[in-house]
Amino acid sequence: MKKLTSVDIEKQLDLPNDTRREDLPPFNGSRDIVIPIKFGHDAVEVDVHCSCRAGRLAFTRGWVQIARNLNFNAGDVVALRREDNGRYKMTVRSGRT
Repeated sequence: MKKLTSVDIEKQLDLPNDTRREDLPPFNGSRDIVIPIKFGHDAVEVDVHCSCRAGRLAFTRGWVQIARNLNFNAGDVVALRREDNGRYKMTVRSGRT
């Protein structure tokens, strides 16, 4: 889970420090992988690039377009979880009160 900042929405989503690389698909020696993630109530699946640089994980290519298309705002909270079938789904909770 992560509370979004404007940087997360406009550039890339830096994953929290406690995100375990083992919980993601294997990188197999690569610095970048593509993760198909389901978004929204319609469960639209989109490929999001995840990179690992200096031990830090971030969603890069594909992420900004998703954040804009789904109207994410700073303060919203996103959660990524792996479903029983091994696929990934991201949910968002509005940070607006």
